[in-house]
Amino acid sequence: MRPPGYPSSPVGFVLGVDLLHIFPVEGATFLCPADVTDPRTSQRILEVLPGGRADVILSDMAPNATGFRDLDHDRLISLCLTLLSMTPDILQPRGTFLCKTWAGSQSHRLQRRLTEEFQNVRIIKPEASRKESSEVYFLATQYQGRKGAVKQ
Repeated sequence: MRPPGYPSSPVGFVLGVDLLHIFPVEGATFLCPADVTDPRTSQRILEVLPGGRADVILSDMAPNATGFRDLDHDRLISLCLTLLSMTPDILQPRGTFLCKTWAGSQSHRLQRRLTEEFQNVRIIKPEASRKESSEVYFLATQYQGRKGAVKQ
């Protein structure tokens, strides 16, 4: 759906997945409540996506904070890795993956996996993010699948 007043803007499909209820947004489809770590959610995503593939996977998800920084970091990295494991089924070749994480000791695991599957990987910290926050985003572009994996 084109945004009103933007006749030359690209047409796209927006699908949101969340554990919590999301109020409807014009032009977007939501699966909620839905847990992205549940294999049934992956199947629902494939059923809803036009053509069964996405150009971009964008994740701003985070686990409920426990107050233990290392544990919270590990849990968020695990969520990002779970989402990354869905890319072979969902993401178009040359697609983009963006996920929020908190800087920490396990970030290298996520970065290594991303560099195995994408041509370009970089870490970005948006200006809107507080300076004292450990929040960073991994931006991976040009999805090519797992290097060394057999392509079908």
